Amino acid sequence: MKKAAAILIPVFASSMLLAQDLPDGDGKKLVQDVCSACHGLDLVTAQRLDKGGWQDLVDRMVSLGATAKEEELKTIAAYLSKNFPKDKK
Repeated sequence: MKKAAAILIPVFASSMLLAQDLPDGDGKKLVQDVCSACHGLDLVTAQRLDKGGWQDLVDRMVSLGATAKEEELKTIAAYLSKNFPKDKK
């Protein structure tokens, strides 16, 4: 039991630290819960996409096994497009 706790504590601590990097807003908790179930949030925050690009990426993640209700997926895509927009050049 002590071994399991020693392994899990750093995992939870690191995910909490990554969550602090996300801007506040509607959808933050969904991104934390849904996206980090499969990969680190650093992969998400490194992306810069337009609204359609984020929606396509969310759809692709669903095809790979991400699970959420349709309305939650829309909220996730909206949150990401607002907070991590495509760089304007």
